Order: sequence, then structure tokens, then C-alpha cells
Amino acid sequence: MEGSLRSRLILSITVIILGITPIISANPSGLTYLDSTWSTYDAEDGELVDINSNHTIVASVHDDKVILFNSSSLEKIATFPFDRISTIKFSPSGDLLAVNKVTSTQNKDSLKLIDVASLTVLEQSGISDGKAKDIDWSNDGQIIAAPGPDGDVELYKRSDLSVKDTLHSVHNVDVNCIDYRFDDAYVITGDESGRYAVWNTTSEGASHREGDYREYDENLLDCKFTPNGEDIVLLGESGEITSRGFPDWGVIHQNTIEGAKEILFSKSGTRMHVLVESDDFRGLLTYDYDTFSEIKRTTFFHNVEDIAFIEDEYSRLQALYVAGGTGQISVYLRDYTPDGFNEPGADLDGDLVPDNLDPDDDGDGLIDDWDNDIGCDAPDGTPCSQYADLTKIRSIEIDVGEEFTIRDRITLPTEDSSNIRNLSRNAIAVDQKISSHEAQLFADAMCSNMDHGDIIEQWRESIGLSNGKLGEAVVHCILDDGMTFVKIGDSSTQITLSVITTFTYQSNITLPLNITLNRQPLPTDGSIGWLAPSHPIALSFSGKGIIGEEIPMWQNKDGDVVKVELEPMIEQEPTILETALDWALHPIAFVFYLAGIIALGTLWIRRENQIDIDLDDDMDDDMDENSDDDDDEDDDLDEEFENQSDDDSNDIVNDEEPKERPKRTPPSKERTMYTTSPQQSLAKKKKVNPTTLNKDGPIMKTKRKRLIAPEDEPIVAKKKVIVAPVEPKIKKRKVKVVQETVPEEPKKKKRKSVRRKGKTKSKSSKKIDEKNLQDNLVNDFLSED
Repeated sequence: MEGSLRSRLILSITVIILGITPIISANPSGLTYLDSTWSTYDAEDGELVDINSNHTIVASVHDDKVILFNSSSLEKIATFPFDRISTIKFSPSGDLLAVNKVTSTQNKDSLKLIDVASLTVLEQSGISDGKAKDIDWSNDGQIIAAPGPDGDVELYKRSDLSVKDTLHSVHNVDVNCIDYRFDDAYVITGDESGRYAVWNTTSEGASHREGDYREYDENLLDCKFTPNGEDIVLLGESGEITSRGFPDWGVIHQNTIEGAKEILFSKSGTRMHVLVESDDFRGLLTYDYDTFSEIKRTTFFHNVEDIAFIEDEYSRLQALYVAGGTGQISVYLRDYTPDGFNEPGADLDGDLVPDNLDPDDDGDGLIDDWDNDIGCDAPDGTPCSQYADLTKIRSIEIDVGEEFTIRDRITLPTEDSSNIRNLSRNAIAVDQKISSHEAQLFADAMCSNMDHGDIIEQWRESIGLSNGKLGEAVVHCILDDGMTFVKIGDSSTQITLSVITTFTYQSNITLPLNITLNRQPLPTDGSIGWLAPSHPIALSFSGKGIIGEEIPMWQNKDGDVVKVELEPMIEQEPTILETALDWALHPIAFVFYLAGIIALGTLWIRRENQIDIDLDDDMDDDMDENSDDDDDEDDDLDEEFENQSDDDSNDIVNDEEPKERPKRTPPSKERTMYTTSPQQSLAKKKKVNPTTLNKDGPIMKTKRKRLIAPEDEPIVAKKKVIVAPVEPKIKKRKVKVVQETVPEEPKKKKRKSVRRKGKTKSKSSKKIDEKNLQDNLVNDFLSED
């Protein structure tokens, strides 16, 4: 039950995604690309196409040439060169083709006629606007309405192409559309400014305008009478389509179709076809004219310039001929019946075409002549034309899991693949290269034109299951190969397309499961599969936890049914080593691996970047009164000096040089820090030991001298120095240095200095008031004298 709910959820999400995709259509017309005309190998343009009234001849324009093709076989009938053709139009009877071309200084004639029966260009000619975008024949075939050289619309006689009448005083810019009503009583004209008018052409003498001209407020792309002549339909540049009653001009319908380019009607008038080219859709939309509601659509994968169609007596489209701006006219059909179908004879591939008429006997999409030229690994005595390339025949892959998926992979013939690439090259960008977007555009268009309901029902009827039952399904397509990165002119690379049908289960299946294929399904209406060989077929069956089965080639023979039994795969208990490897290679385990590597790396970097600093103990000893003095020798010297100054203040001895202190052992070399941050050299500063301040100011630091005289040396008297008395009475007193208590300044955190090599650390000593000491010595000396 849980698996069924999961399957339904997945299918629902898939349906929603496919439903919101703009290229998917719920109502395909049943037409798809199945063929192309071929003008010349190097033709580059093709923007005009028309078909005669009895649907036997198709006319198109490529490289300033009018080319006639047989509409069924698409064989070239005749070619007529002209100078820069602007438009073409078959006469209602189909015996003449009017051609409007650009004039030159040497030849002012722009309107010419081609006799289709004799395949000749008639001598008569008319002078019209060489850049005319539209012309139209009267329904009796006697008059051609075309833009004149002066901007008005001229009515030309068929017999000699002389001007019969002029529809003037309305259009001042290029005329875009001209259309006769079915009874030839009226003709409508419209121009780029949006101005349009209806003209009465049945009155005696000159034709006249039926009422005032009107404005559409935007560029008019097309204007037409409905087949019954009761309405006028107008198409604006923005895609707005408006139908108005005639002659009351009341609005009947109004709709906006983005990218609309042209309006066409069925003979009955019940269906209106709109040619569309936009970012979201390119193709032909078919509307019910009475309700203006869409009923069918045909999707194209190439540019859309012009179109002609064939319909049946029920106004259903049977064939489309589309000009896409290349040297080919693409042909859209419902299905394709090859020559020789169902005729008697030996049939190797089972496609019901005898080998003597079948250009591809083995069904791999390569014609027999190419098979033999390319070569193969066939057994001795077997020609390559009768030895199929198993990688190119039709392949059906069935995957059994939470969903029942059928992947039908088809490979198109070489010629059709080349034609499709040629039509697709300029679909999005005029760069003569097929991009991935253009390739996907082809796959989406082909999938949109298929009848998905028929595909699902065909598979449901062709597949039998021993247990369980298939439920709802969706269809989508994937382009496998043969479009992108294929050079221009490649005529051998084949296009491979997969049609994927995904079923849910109405009732769950269990293993073992027997699957039966009772027939080889054929393509449905609108499927490009008609171009690809449908027989033979390679089959494969797979699924999670299932032992797969393969059938390399399934021939299409009467009564040949495929039956396979899918067994569950028996999984052995994993060994300790396999379990350990599974844990070690689990994705979550790599998170811990990465975290460990980062931690170790961080520790290593911090170790490399650490700084070893020896603190200057002297500075700390002086700042902390309660700290112990590390240098006993300096303390003893200080006491001795103080005692000497107190007891022998009257003795003056010669200064002695201070004894040289013993050298201290230099510290061991410490590791230096490596860092990537810019370093500034430390300024050399004189080391100052903190001390107390007296009332006279900071204590001056001077070089300390020993004042103790040796006992064995006589006292040498100094020269008497006469000093002017400053005060009448000289006070004699002994000086005793009293250390004042000064509030301790708050300690500041400073960067600890780094011991420099070669510098000897001096220990701190107690400071002496040198000024007072000198004064006392002088006073004592004078008092003795």
C-alpha cells in the first residue's frame, strides 16, 4: 500500500511538471514532421510557399528561384529564376502562378505569370510595388489585386496585366494584406499603420470605398473575409485577433494570441487556423470559429515563415507545407506508408516491405548501399545489408520498480536526420549551428504531436503481467543523440529519440513476475516513429533487486510472442570487511574525515605560528614591590654604597672605574615565528627601570661609580675650590635617601619584548639621588677646609 501511494505521488508530480510545460499539448492534430522538399544542396533561404487548388503542385521560393514540386512524391518539377521575389500566389483554378518581384532600372516589370501546364513564363507583365507582401486573385481568376508603385492598390487584368482600376486615397504606407470576398463583390485592404478599408468592385465604372476607412491602432499583419463573406477578421501586430460583422462592423469575437502571424480558414469556414511563432510556441493553432476556442494544435521545431495546407471534406488537416527559412519545405503528415508496403516477397526485417523494394533490408536505418560501403562484422558470406547493427535498431527497455517504465528508443534514417538538422539550425539563432536548446525544441515538438492516449493504450494492450495491474501513465520524450555538435553537411549521423511511457500500478506486482509481449506496437498518428524502422526490436528487462533479461533481436513474425520471467535477486549477507567498507565509504563518514583533517591542520598551523618570548624579569621586579629580587649581588652593592655614603660623607676619593660584571650566559636560540601577515620592525627603545619620583622631578640616570677608596692608598688633597657663599649659614647634615611611596600605575598589557641576540640582560638596581649626593660631598669637603 505504501509503495502504491509513493508511485501515485511520483506520477502526480510528473503530470504537474509536464502539464505546466508550454510545449506539451493536450490536443495534438495528429500531424508531425515526416518529410521535406529539397531545392538545392546549398540553398539558404525559403520564406514563401503555396499549393494549387487541386493539391498536386507545391510552389516555393529559394535563392530567388521559384521551384515547383510534386506534392505527393516531393520530386522537383521545374525551376524559374527571378530577381528578388516578394510574394507568389496560385490562381483559383491552379493553372497560373502569379509572381511579384523587385524591379530594377533596366526592367520595371514586377508582376509576372507562370503557366503551370506548359511550365513557361508568360510574356505579359505588370508594374506593381516590387516589395509587395501580399497579392490576391479574384475568385473567377480574372483579376489580380496587388499594391501599386505609388502606394495605392491596383487591379490588374489577367489577360495582359494592365491596370483595370485603382483603389486610392486610403493607404500612405506599405499594404500588408489584400483579400477578395467569395463573390468578388468586395475586397479588403490593410496597411502597416493599421488603416483598413472595404472596396466595392461590382459597380459600373470605378470601384469605390464602402464607407470610410477605419483604424486598427496598430500594424495590421493580416485581414480576411470569412468563407461565407459575413465577417471580417483582422490580425494586429500584438497578436490581437478581432472579427467584425460586415457590413455592420460590430465586434463578434476578440482574442489575443502571442506571436500570431497569419490567418487561414477551412473551406467550410468552421475552423480558423492561426500561424504562430513565439518564445513559448511555434506552430499552427486551430480554432472553432463560432466560439473562438482552440481545438487542435500542431507544433513545429523550426522557424515559421509561410504555410500551405491540405484538408479533407470534414475540414480536418491532412498535410502541412511549411517554409522555415531554409532550402527545404518541411512536410507534416499523419502517417507514412512506404512504397511496396504489404506486397508479396521475402522480408528480412519484418516491416512488410519486400527486400527487393525495401531500401533498408536489415532495419537499422542505414540504406543497403551504405551498409555495404561502411562495412560490418557480419559472418563470412553474409552481406552487411542483411546484418543489422544492433546499436541502431529499435530498442525497448522495460524497468520494473516503483513504477513500470517503458523506454522506446528509435533511430531515424540518415537522410531524414540530415534534413531535420538542416531545418533546425536557425530555429533559435541564425548561426548555422545546432544548440542544445534547438535540439530539445525538436524533441519537445515531436513529443507534442504524438497522440499520448493512443501510445498508452497500445502498450496496455501489448503487455501482459502475471500479477498486478498497470494504472495511469504519462509520456515524455528525450533526445539521445544526433543533433548537437554535428557539422554542417553531415549526411551519415543518425538522430536517436526515446519515447518514455511511465505507468503507475493499479494493483501492486510481486516477484517472480511473468511479462508477455504479444505484438510489436506500431507508431501512432502524429509519431515521428513512422520514419524509423519499427522492426526488428531489441528487448531488455531490468529493475532494482531483479535479475535482468535481454533479447538481442525480436523478429516481427506472426504468432511470435515474447515471454520472460523476472526473478528476485538473492543478496548474500555482507562480510565484516564489506560492512566496514560500507561504513567507511558512507557519505556521512566523509564529513567526519573532513572535520578531523581541518582540526589537525589548525593545530599544526597554530604550532608553526606560535612565538616564544622571554619576559624581562627586571621590569616585572621593579613594578612589583612584593616581588623578590633575583640579583643578590646588586642588592649587596647598593647597601654597601649607602653605608659608605652615610659614614664617610666627608671623604672624597678618586673615582674608580666600576668593576666589570660577569658575562651572562646567552639564552638558547628559540624558534622564530613564521607568519604571512606583514611585520613591522620593532623600534629600539632604551630600557628604563621604573622608580619613585622626588620633589625636584624625575631622577636622572647616570653611570654608577664606586666611591669607596682603598685603605692602603693615601688621601690626595684636591685643589681648593672657592665658591661664593650663597647663604650666610651653611647647614651641615647627613643625607639619607628616603624612598617615597608613589601610587602604583595600572599595568598595561604590552607585547612582550623578544630577547635580541648579543645583548646582555642587566639586572635592576636601586637608584641613588645623584644630585643630593654630589651636593653633600661638596658641602662636606668645604666644611673640612
